[in-house]
Amino acid sequence: MMRITQDFLNHLSPVELSFIRTGIDKLYKEKVTPDTTNCENIESHVQRCPHCGSVHFVKNGFNPKHRQKYRCKDCRAGFMATTGTMFTHSRTSFNTWSTFIAGELNGLTLEQQTVATELNIVTCFNMRHKLYKAISKVQENAVLSGDVELDPSYTSINLKGTEPENMPRMSKHRGKHKSTPHFHHIPGTSHHKICIVAAIDENDQMLFKIGGLGRESFEILNQYRKHFSDHTKIISDDSHSIQTFVSENGFESDVIPSGAYVSPNGNTVSSVNELHAEAKNLIRQKHGVSTRHLQGYLDWIVFKKKLKYTLDMRKWKPEAYMESMLEQIPFICRDIVKLPMLIDLYSAYGEYHYGIFANIN
Repeated sequence: MMRITQDFLNHLSPVELSFIRTGIDKLYKEKVTPDTTNCENIESHVQRCPHCGSVHFVKNGFNPKHRQKYRCKDCRAGFMATTGTMFTHSRTSFNTWSTFIAGELNGLTLEQQTVATELNIVTCFNMRHKLYKAISKVQENAVLSGDVELDPSYTSINLKGTEPENMPRMSKHRGKHKSTPHFHHIPGTSHHKICIVAAIDENDQMLFKIGGLGRESFEILNQYRKHFSDHTKIISDDSHSIQTFVSENGFESDVIPSGAYVSPNGNTVSSVNELHAEAKNLIRQKHGVSTRHLQGYLDWIVFKKKLKYTLDMRKWKPEAYMESMLEQIPFICRDIVKLPMLIDLYSAYGEYHYGIFANIN
């Protein structure tokens, strides 16, 4: 039997290394069966300490369920294969996680997930946000090039799940839009709206991010400059902020005239509009999504799109499990409802001097 050593790998070309990695990944995925557990699926992939990142660790006995424990030689912390992953403190079996992931891929609501998995709604809520965080890397290294469709959209700030004592404004009531000293509805695109930046290139690389408050601006767009290659043609409308972003970064531009749907070169932003439509449908289906968690839902839409473009539908569930199971989750269940907002609530509601901003001048 041939052993794969570091010296052997050092003499291989990048293409040969790619073939070996693909083969190993294929073999590993075939090992993941309904009979294995989450811990067993991850155990052979323990490569570093989840606390400090050190690769110097040793085995350190077993827990009461006979799961291998480890101890880091640098920070001296103890850990297990599942520490820091979405399976931390989870008693949910592989089969249940698999059923849950299938439900998320099919767009089930939390109530429907409770029926499918036989878990309570709080557990399903926690599992959803662990899963969405685990796949959030899907956009981290995306670099768009070639013909890139770019167009922002807007959605209202949603404070769903916020305790009354932590509200920055008066709570809204369905069907009532009467203004009060502590809140009044501002028509159009104002600082009470969230700008969502969406871009897709000709190779199906995607950017779908919460940009900030109010109308799109050069500053909002330019914070994502690293996601655009130098050799890029931006297909967009004639928005001043987008054209400033294009000119300041030396990109080519293909402008869709005001009132038209197609550029002079025959290009559209239909793919980006499809992304925005999916996000709006998802928000409607979930009966509103808290702004605190909105980016996770946007990441999930992008992740599903990538699965759709690259894999047969029958492979979506195992691929989603494999992609998410090793990722580190920087929070535990009780922190999910306290995750930081990706927008500045004071900029949106500070003018009302209500609730958490009552004593701020």
